[in-house]
Amino acid sequence: PARRSDMRKIRFLFNAFSRVTACVVIAVAAFTTILEPTDTVETAVLWQIPAVSALCALTCLIYPWDRTLGKAEMGIRTLIHYLLINGIVLGAGFWFHWYRIDRIQSIAAMLITIALIFALVSAVTWAQRAEEAKRMNERLREYQEKKAKGEIMD
Repeated sequence: PARRSDMRKIRFLFNAFSRVTACVVIAVAAFTTILEPTDTVETAVLWQIPAVSALCALTCLIYPWDRTLGKAEMGIRTLIHYLLINGIVLGAGFWFHWYRIDRIQSIAAMLITIALIFALVSAVTWAQRAEEAKRMNERLREYQEKKAKGEIMD
């Protein structure tokens, strides 16, 4: 049913948003306490983080929901996804003054942070999806066993 599929997408996007937001908050904490220590963080950042995280979460929609991807297509879509994330974060970061474009170290720190967060969120998401697939396969196996025993009728 379409509603179940739509709810899965919304739940997935919310989970992606939550993961990205959590990682960005940790990154901001690391930047403001270790890399470029500051006593305060502007309150505007509290709105900027979820806004940018929401845009990043929406980029997950480049992956199709109705079919399995081959390795080549998955690789291409992942690269496009990564480039979109870089564009969003670097663009918003420039606009919001999160980094200094005239300092190569600042740009490098942003790029490294984006790569780390992308890798972490992707790994957690992949692991969750693999666990979900394992549970579904187990349920299917149990159903087929019950059906073979005559416990379930069509």
